[in-house]
Amino acid sequence: MVNHMTTLGFRVNSPEDFENIAEYALSTGTRIKAKHGQYAFALAGEGIEIWLQIDKKNQVIGLNPHFSGSSRMNIGLTAELKPDENNKLDGSFHAWAEPDDSMESGSYPFVFDVPNRGVYGQILTPQSIHVQLSAFAHEVTIYKDEEEFNLSQDSELKFAVESFIPSGLFDSEGTPSATAIFTGRIVETAEIVNEQSKLRFTWALVRTLGGEIDVVIDQELVNKEMIVGGIISGSFWLSAKFQDEPVIKKKSNVIERIFRKNNEK
Repeated sequence: MVNHMTTLGFRVNSPEDFENIAEYALSTGTRIKAKHGQYAFALAGEGIEIWLQIDKKNQVIGLNPHFSGSSRMNIGLTAELKPDENNKLDGSFHAWAEPDDSMESGSYPFVFDVPNRGVYGQILTPQSIHVQLSAFAHEVTIYKDEEEFNLSQDSELKFAVESFIPSGLFDSEGTPSATAIFTGRIVETAEIVNEQSKLRFTWALVRTLGGEIDVVIDQELVNKEMIVGGIISGSFWLSAKFQDEPVIKKKSNVIERIFRKNNEK
C-alpha cells in the first residue's frame, strides 16, 4: 500500500515497521532542540530525511518524512495554520506562488507542511522567502511528451502542460490541507536507493506553473519510464523546508521591558 513513507522507499507494512524506522532515527540521527520538544533528524540516503518528533516528556509523538532536493521556489508566506494542540512540532503554512509585491496575491495560493517547524520561533507573515518544495505522489500518470498529454484530454476542459490546482484549499470540511493536483515537465529524473530499506523509488525535478518542484514516487505508481522532457500529472502531498532564515516576530515592548527588568535583577 502506497503512503508517504513507501514513497521514499521505506518498508512500511505494520506498526513494527514504523518502530524500526523510529529506532533507525534514534540510533543514527542528530538531536535538534525545539520549543516544544526535539527532533531526531536522520538521513537514509540521497535526499531522504526522517524527522522523528519527541515531546518534553521524551516520548515519541510523530514522524515525518521529507525529501531534500534541488528545487527552489520563491513564495509569499501569508499565514500559519493553527497548530494541533496535541503536537506543536508539526507545522503548516499558507502561501502564494510567484507573489506580487504585497505578497497577498500571485499565480496561485497553496498550503504546505514543514517537517522541522519547531526549530523556528513565531514566524512573521507576510514575508517573501525561498523554499525547497517536495511533492509526494498519491497517484500519477506519466506521458512521453506534450503531444501524448494533450491527446489524453478528451473533455472540453483541458489543462495546460504546466498547471497547478491547490486542491487542499477546497476541502469540504473547511480545513486546508497540504495537497495539490499539478502537471509539469520532467527536467531531471533518477532512481534513488533508500539506505535503511535498500528499496528504490523514483525522483524527478518537475517544472510546473509557479516554479520547480521535487517529485518523489513509490515505484508501484510508475506506469512507464520517466524521461527528461516527459510530462507528469497527478495528485500530491506537499512538504517544504525554508531555504532562507525566516523573519521572526519581534517581542512586544511590554515583553521586552519585562525581559530586561528580570535580567537586571
